[in-house]
Amino acid sequence: MKKFVAILLFMSFLFTLFTGTGQAASATVTPKLYLDNNLLTPAVGPELVNNKYTVVPIRVISENIGAKVNWDQTNKTVTIYSGNDTVFLKINDIQAFVNDKGLQMDTPAIVKSGTTLVPLRFVGESLGLKVDWDNTTKTVYLKSPEPAETPPPTETTDPGNSGEETAGSLTSITYDGNGGVIVTYDGQAVMSKPVFLDNPKRLVFDFPNAGFSDSFEPAFPSSAAIGQISVTGHPALAQIRYSLYSLAPSTVRVVLDLTADTTYTVTESSGQYLIQLGADGGTPTNPGTVPGTDPGTGNSDGSNPVPGKKYTVVIDAGHGGTDPGAQSILSGKWEKETNLSIALKVKALLDKEPLINAQMTRSTDVFVELDERVNIAQKLKADLFLSIHANSSSPSASGTETYYTRANSKTLAETVHKYLIKGTGLKDRGVKTANYRVTKATTMPAILMETGFVTNSNDAAILFDPAKQQVIAQSIVQGIKAYLKIS
Repeated sequence: MKKFVAILLFMSFLFTLFTGTGQAASATVTPKLYLDNNLLTPAVGPELVNNKYTVVPIRVISENIGAKVNWDQTNKTVTIYSGNDTVFLKINDIQAFVNDKGLQMDTPAIVKSGTTLVPLRFVGESLGLKVDWDNTTKTVYLKSPEPAETPPPTETTDPGNSGEETAGSLTSITYDGNGGVIVTYDGQAVMSKPVFLDNPKRLVFDFPNAGFSDSFEPAFPSSAAIGQISVTGHPALAQIRYSLYSLAPSTVRVVLDLTADTTYTVTESSGQYLIQLGADGGTPTNPGTVPGTDPGTGNSDGSNPVPGKKYTVVIDAGHGGTDPGAQSILSGKWEKETNLSIALKVKALLDKEPLINAQMTRSTDVFVELDERVNIAQKLKADLFLSIHANSSSPSASGTETYYTRANSKTLAETVHKYLIKGTGLKDRGVKTANYRVTKATTMPAILMETGFVTNSNDAAILFDPAKQQVIAQSIVQGIKAYLKIS
């Protein structure tokens, strides 16, 4: 008996030893990081999460990309400013906000040994970088966006307004310590109707055709026209943020970050606005409604299809040419093949619809840059953009999911997805947000569909079956017609 117990203990020791060794070996994999072909060597290197997602110390973002980073120790949040872009992250939370738009990340920001690590792909793409991953060498390649052409100087250019003509200039934003936010201005600064957004709670005030004055207070911490005021002691208001939200037209955005629902009033007099929180008789910040929208008409994202109009719909077959996408579990098959086959079938069906002008970003097996796909849709002034993809993961992963980035795409995503899951017959993995280039950089409602997993034998059998592809294509068309209210 003692011998048997001793053997068990010894085997247990060996198991622990080799398990620990394996974990240690996995933990030593440190991805290499290149920015514009230059190797970056930060003091604390990047790490792989679940051997899949690269996270980097926040200093890599601030020192190498030139972004400004604000760390809120109390709330454990990170705010990253770069040009006109703002990325807001909370530690251990996959929900993020890019320019006040809620998005879902694959992996959250974390704190490890006192160092804040952020997901590189998400943050990089949100700030305009191109991010590529070489799995063989475990290397991340970052490419800065091409610099825009410098416009000719004008004599009337105001700092923070990039030469855009404005009707008014904000001169200061202050907090009075008693729930009042005071915005002063010169000229004509007309406030748009306030909008309440949830998750997290915040009130948004826009001033279109306005900029910041040369003497704006408080002074900006950097050349970027972005700032914030921390608030303590108020039951609902946590922070005031402000930035030059848009250049065309020049628009100043003021955001009040809230910790609870509250009422508010807005009054204007003598060149200033007073936003008073917690005022009796004020407008409630009710998460169920957004001021300025009519829940009884149109789609929930504000779109309202016009009867009898001919709509331009762009169908984007993901990957192609030298970019095959994911390799299928079926021998010799690649994602780009099913993407194109389904897309062509969707195009053929849409061509039969007299109220739809269907266009494609590619109709053959060729490589098309992501930005070129965006440009095609923008030049066509498309009404809708739908990108067709297939997923990849472990062999057990299965199902259909649909992604969108901007709020004006949510209803399209939900409508098409409802039909798509019927067409694929696969597990419903839901409608999600993500920061894909083609859904972020386009301006019309845009979605990206992951029809199924080419790495799952059941999914792949459906995705590469021409008859099943036709059913999937029909479901996508049904979703498009339902969204556009075409019978």
